Amino acid sequence: MIVQTHTPEQVVREALRDMPALWNKLKDPVTRMQRQLRKDKSQRLVPQLFEYRSPAGNNWLVAMLPTKKVISIAPFVWYRGVDGYYRAARVVEDGVCHHISHHVLEQYAERFNRTGDGLTRLKEFIRENMCFGTEHCLQNDDVRVGVAQGFLIGKWVVPHQVVQLITFVDHGKLFPDQLEQMERLDQQRFESTRPVRIPGYNVKPWDMPRPRV
Repeated sequence: MIVQTHTPEQVVREALRDMPALWNKLKDPVTRMQRQLRKDKSQRLVPQLFEYRSPAGNNWLVAMLPTKKVISIAPFVWYRGVDGYYRAARVVEDGVCHHISHHVLEQYAERFNRTGDGLTRLKEFIRENMCFGTEHCLQNDDVRVGVAQGFLIGKWVVPHQVVQLITFVDHGKLFPDQLEQMERLDQQRFESTRPVRIPGYNVKPWDMPRPRV
């Protein structure tokens, strides 16, 4: 069970242990969604959230994005730290997991949602930004993630396994090199919704801009 004092690495480790129970619980909701899509095609590309509390006591928000051929699924586990702030982790069994600090959620709230409680804002963030595109720097431990509403910046906690995201930047505040990178990340996010793709598999390296002399 995830507890308030867990580190991002420990949160991810505990969440991965919970995945078999989560996937078993998702069978019926996914089947229902597939039936609904056959009847009502207007639900395509409309993200939905499934809430689940596992027998281990972990809280899950599973984002599901139905497309023409596949339902993209992104599980997020959430909890509150000792300071009372919400945190979450996007958990991928065969790829890179992303731990979302409360700083990211606070910055997101300032830009997009100042009202409602913390859990409501977390749900909104996940619903709108479930698809990640990720690149990591070859020269240091910097990691950048593109989402629908902006740009997330973080560091490796466990190289090529767990990222701690600490900053949210909306599109209007990106630097020129970040805008160029954002285009690549948008393409990566688009590709992640294709049926042959494994979420989290395509974390690509990038070269930092050379310092000006």
